Amino acid sequence: MISICLSIVVLNAVGQEGRAQAVQVRAAEEGQGFLFAEQGICYLLTAAHVTDGARRAQVLTQDGSNGTATMMAPFWKGFDLDVGQVRRLDDADCTASFDDLTRGARMSLAGARLVLPLVGPGGVDNHEVAVERSDYLEFIGQFLDKGTEGKKGMSGSFVLSGSTPVGMARATGVNGSIHFIQMAEIAMNLRRWLDRAAYNAPVVSAAPEPTREGQPYRVISSSQPALDGNHLIEAMVEGSGAFSYSPGEDAVIILENLREGEKSLGRIAVHSTPTEGYTQPRRIRIDIAPHKGATPRFWRVDVFPPDGIYDTGPVARRFAATVTLTLIGARGSDPVRIDRITLN
Repeated sequence: MISICLSIVVLNAVGQEGRAQAVQVRAAEEGQGFLFAEQGICYLLTAAHVTDGARRAQVLTQDGSNGTATMMAPFWKGFDLDVGQVRRLDDADCTASFDDLTRGARMSLAGARLVLPLVGPGGVDNHEVAVERSDYLEFIGQFLDKGTEGKKGMSGSFVLSGSTPVGMARATGVNGSIHFIQMAEIAMNLRRWLDRAAYNAPVVSAAPEPTREGQPYRVISSSQPALDGNHLIEAMVEGSGAFSYSPGEDAVIILENLREGEKSLGRIAVHSTPTEGYTQPRRIRIDIAPHKGATPRFWRVDVFPPDGIYDTGPVARRFAATVTLTLIGARGSDPVRIDRITLN
């Protein structure tokens, strides 16, 4: 073991880009993660025990944008790292590169200035960390902020030297410290997997998710994050589960019409089956943009039926490149559940 004493100084102008790649992750449990791009694909890195075999994880950026990662679970049991391919985020949210990870693998911890960004719904909190002990595979960090200590929800966070990630939090110690995996270990194994994935086949098809019935569409954005990794909006689109979110705010869901040829629409149905432990929206508003890039136009607003089946019924077809559904309010205090959205 090598003992290291660090004097920590955080500079406001240093590390902003690196901190911008820090995200909150929700899957089997809530944690943190880091985004980087490789050959035009945005990847999520997080602790494997945060995803714990979950196929998908929800990603929340510092500015409140929501994305989804398809998780790969490419490493052996015991190496606490998972990788996912991220969708529904702008390129500006994923500007770090694998070279940044490699740079972190080469950095010495001696004399480094470290900061641990932790992302939540309110933004990001940056915490100063001192390295107490370091060995070949891991190092232990201690918070310098008075009253701050390692706790559940911090796993998967990446500690930075300037703007460069140098390790990932995997566990907390009994004294409030955090155990980090060295970036050299992460970069080495990640590089092997990326090369193998690129050689064998594309990691994940970029094709839109198919819908179970009606016209095909994809989700452009949702203002409300999913309740957890078991209630993602992609699962609703695929027909493998329901989308559920907290009832505190309205949910604005923007859909892109993928109908071949003329982008038109003649009917919309939204199903929210009455289910114990869940509630329904109170009202629904629909806005339609006739062409890509056009300003959405108000179409209608209705009370959401208590039986859970909202259906406009057949109407005269209209041009609809995108559809904006605003699910207004909630009938109760339980999470709002949406089982299916159908466009025809």
